[in-house]
Parts: sequence; structure tokens; C-alpha cells
Amino acid sequence: MKLNQKDIKKIREFRALFPNELTVRAERSQDGGFVAEIIDFPGCFTEAENFSELIEMVNNAIKTYFDIPEKYSSFMASYVPPLKQAQRLDVFPPNLEKSSEIKLEITNREKVAS
Repeated sequence: MKLNQKDIKKIREFRALFPNELTVRAERSQDGGFVAEIIDFPGCFTEAENFSELIEMVNNAIKTYFDIPEKYSSFMASYVPPLKQAQRLDVFPPNLEKSSEIKLEITNREKVAS
């Protein structure tokens, strides 16, 4: 996608909405998958079959929360748990048995375009 100045301005406006980190309460669902509540955004929930998918779904939920147009979606920041935190939770492999709060950090803050 070739970006014009208007696109670059909109992308920067949308990216400015994203906090540097999120607090997410994750827990196992009754069917063995995962459910997450994004604490920083009341009423924002998502679910997934596995922990990796849950992180992807949290990122999608944030984009939906801010109503990011699809054409700008790939330019938005992504959140991931720090490796130490994921290891502490023993989610590699996934073994989250009860509710835990997880800090997800933004993975990139590079320039959108010049």
C-alpha cells in the first residue's frame, strides 16, 4: 500500500491512542481455551483456543476498540508478553490454571513513513 500524507497523518493519530503496555487478565475457560479481559479498556474481552492465539486476539480487540480501519491495521503496534513473564506463567507450553494479570508491551514504535 502506497501511503500519502493523509494516510500517514491518520496512522500517527491512531497509533497515538495505543498505550505502551496493557494489563490483561487471562484465565482458562471451561472448554480449555483462554479468556482475556483487557483491564485498561473496560468491557473489552476476547477468547482463544491457545495462549499464542489469545495474544493475537488481544491485539485484534484493541484495534476493534479503537475502530482502526483495515487498511491501517498492519501499521498499528502489536503487544506481546515479555519472555520472562511468559516463562513465569509457564505458558510455554501453556499451563495457566487460574486467572493471572499479564503486562503486554508494545513491540514496535518505528516511524510510519517519511
